[in-house]
Amino acid sequence: MAYTIRLPMEVGALAEVLYPDGSSESMGKVRVLPVKTRYPGFTASRLGEPGSVVASGANAHHILVDVERSRGRTLSVIPSVTFVAAAGNGSSMVIEGVGGVGLWGRLSPPVGSRVYVVNRLGYRIPFRSRDLLKVASALEIDVEERSPGDYVRIENWEGGGVFLGVDRREERLGTVEKPFHSSGRFLGTLYQTVSAVRANHPGVICVSTTQVGDIGGFQIVPLTHMYDDEMQKSRNMGQWLIVRGDRFQDLAGTYPLFSGVIRPFDREGDSPEGRVLCRIGDGPWIDLPEASGVQEGIFQDVTEIKILLR
Repeated sequence: MAYTIRLPMEVGALAEVLYPDGSSESMGKVRVLPVKTRYPGFTASRLGEPGSVVASGANAHHILVDVERSRGRTLSVIPSVTFVAAAGNGSSMVIEGVGGVGLWGRLSPPVGSRVYVVNRLGYRIPFRSRDLLKVASALEIDVEERSPGDYVRIENWEGGGVFLGVDRREERLGTVEKPFHSSGRFLGTLYQTVSAVRANHPGVICVSTTQVGDIGGFQIVPLTHMYDDEMQKSRNMGQWLIVRGDRFQDLAGTYPLFSGVIRPFDREGDSPEGRVLCRIGDGPWIDLPEASGVQEGIFQDVTEIKILLR
């Protein structure tokens, strides 16, 4: 175990990160408690595993409590300085803080991290029922030790490769169905810096291309998620890069692109994890050009992107 995030169900209590050696790190006070879960949750939440983190973002983490009638039931953990449409009214725990740092940066729990309800007797119960909120004295999220590799590299052209780099070797993960060439308006990028991962969930890697306080970015999505109602437009719009398995396997919710590895960049930390680099033509690896709002074709010369994992 790398660490456990402990979130007391008590307004004014301190959220903490607990390490195996007995040390801890304060993450700020609990400001608002959830009174319910959200159903239905965001569309791709159904692809996660109940009782685990289903989205890890610079402005919110979402927990999948259950899947009912093919729709996810979620609960959110958000910083006090943020806006998150997917969280819903009353179904969020609010912790004092800002997006893109600390608990929403270097200490973000990757997608798939196990979540437990601690009851009033101190027992940990997998968080797989909304009724457990009634007996919760705390929520705990276990973050496992990871050996994810060094980077994910994506060739930005139709038929390009998707690779995981590990110790100077590359493992092929899939194929680019459609490259990206434009920026779009993704509200969560308001809380992340330029050229950095904003969020990861079973159907998305969201990358910010603006400074904090502005909105702009692009998203990497698995081919199957493109057929969900909310994503139908992605086929014909340039701010989505679509990937698939080499034999058209479904990559949604799979390691390492859409579960278990990719976390938001910490804009106040010193780790490169979550940084996103690009190549223009045959040039060197550099930060992505800054782009806010919808700018058609601004990334048309980007030939590759690289997501740093450590």
